[in-house]
Amino acid sequence: MSVRPIVIVPVDESPDTEPTVEYAASVARARAADLHAIQVVPREGGLWVAPRNEIKLRARLRAMRASVERDGVSLRIVTLRGAPEGAIAGYAHLRAAVLTVVDRHYGSSRLWRSTSVTSRLSRRSPIPVLVVSRRMSNRATFSIKRIVAAVDCTVASVMSLRSAVELARKHDASLTMVHAIQPLRHMVVTGSEAWRVMTALQTDARVIAGRLKKKARAFGAKDAESMVVTGDAHRGIVRAVAATAADLVVMGVAPSRPIEELVFGSTLRAVLRRASVPTLVLPVVDGARDWIDKRDDASDLSTAETFAGRAA
Repeated sequence: MSVRPIVIVPVDESPDTEPTVEYAASVARARAADLHAIQVVPREGGLWVAPRNEIKLRARLRAMRASVERDGVSLRIVTLRGAPEGAIAGYAHLRAAVLTVVDRHYGSSRLWRSTSVTSRLSRRSPIPVLVVSRRMSNRATFSIKRIVAAVDCTVASVMSLRSAVELARKHDASLTMVHAIQPLRHMVVTGSEAWRVMTALQTDARVIAGRLKKKARAFGAKDAESMVVTGDAHRGIVRAVAATAADLVVMGVAPSRPIEELVFGSTLRAVLRRASVPTLVLPVVDGARDWIDKRDDASDLSTAETFAGRAA
């Protein structure tokens, strides 16, 4: 039995499978890990017969195996039954995998490309999930030089920041922390009131930016930058990626129910739809709990508008 780490790559019959597997192989090679390609098919009662698309997909993966293994990465093809988020999470647990690499449109229809399956898989996964797309997968090498970390005042953001600092140190990359606040909480009817609101907003942004740098230094970051944006969190993250020419987005997320995403929206799904670079998703149990440091004063991040809170 191999003692090498395992990287998981969920696959389906879409044209995105080959570039995603190639990208996952480059990640596995960088981590000296084996690669397990997993196809999930619906659970059926009685006798189970492998569907035709599974046979075709296995043939495609076997055709890729030679090129992947020529680069020193062992490729194993696995078929599971059930819902993708549950089956893949269980397999990751059993095999003690270290990372899942998945296309952002995995599991969706060719006619209606969606990030819903990938979002659910990311939230339920027991390990980090690296979300890519075909355009990202066509990159020649897996390289990280600039990182954007989404930070709010939840426990999930603590893991996001700590992991981003560790990655920046490991890859000698620059780090930019992004926090979003809402510009207005009520209607402004006079010029003087608008001035007070804008001044208070600018003050809050400076305080939050300073607090972010303090938190980053506590995790060992020396020169991390902080960016406080206004408006929707996902738009702020996407703007930060463009402004910094980032290579990677790091986000901590908490488990949520589908009804919560339907009612409150999902920052994660919105970022996955719009991000032009890979997104590293860190699932955190009870991650929606507020991050409050009692040693901090009243200007701590907990007083500010958060990215997404329980609707991240």
